[in-house]
Amino acid sequence: MVCLACGMTSSPPSREHVFSKWLLSEFGPDLSVGLFRQLGDGSREPHRAEIRLDSFRLKKICERCNTGWMSQLEEETKPIILGIIRGARNLNSLSDEERRTLARWAGKTAIVESHAVGAECPVDSVHFNGIRTNKDGFPGRFGAVVCRTKLVGFGHMQVGVIRDLIGGGKASGNIIAIALPALVFVCAFPMLEIPYKCGCVPSLTPLWPRPSAWYSLEEAANTDVADELEELTRIVEGVELFHPFR
Repeated sequence: MVCLACGMTSSPPSREHVFSKWLLSEFGPDLSVGLFRQLGDGSREPHRAEIRLDSFRLKKICERCNTGWMSQLEEETKPIILGIIRGARNLNSLSDEERRTLARWAGKTAIVESHAVGAECPVDSVHFNGIRTNKDGFPGRFGAVVCRTKLVGFGHMQVGVIRDLIGGGKASGNIIAIALPALVFVCAFPMLEIPYKCGCVPSLTPLWPRPSAWYSLEEAANTDVADELEELTRIVEGVELFHPFR
């Protein structure tokens, strides 16, 4: 098979959960999710039939990856996320290593989600391979942030981004939000080959790149990204865009 994470492999296919098994076991394995597509006029239409979160899986991951590095990443991430959800940890207490671990987990989950929902332009698998091969170093050319919310449930949202480039051509990317009880992770996969500096609004905690590589909304006020940062804040803080599942 051709694994989304490692490419051509003799390992058999597996079924990777979009929302981790330990999360479903912790908060309820029988929850269901509805999948909708937001239209340009602001309305929405059903994209797929409602599906139980335990059955919300992707078959494009090989067994070796699923039970190997991905399973290890889940084990490293579990105590961090549960500690934050339960109030035993706060986001400001995260070490650089913990931020990188959460960024890799959020990136992995976002990529699996983008392919599992049948997105028109899912995240390029090159980002997945970077997360797989760079555990202790540079996990890839993407940004990841997290914030606390009052949302109690699970949700996800994907926004496709297309930009016209100077001199012609287009650049595309994805912004994907993964909502857990009390937490929302947002990943941006820009697919750009030029150096860039990330922006972060005060309510969001940077995971990757390192916090020193980000600038605040106030610093970005005179740049052309200010409007985009405000829009990202609206997406993350607008819990009405996420649908809690009971």
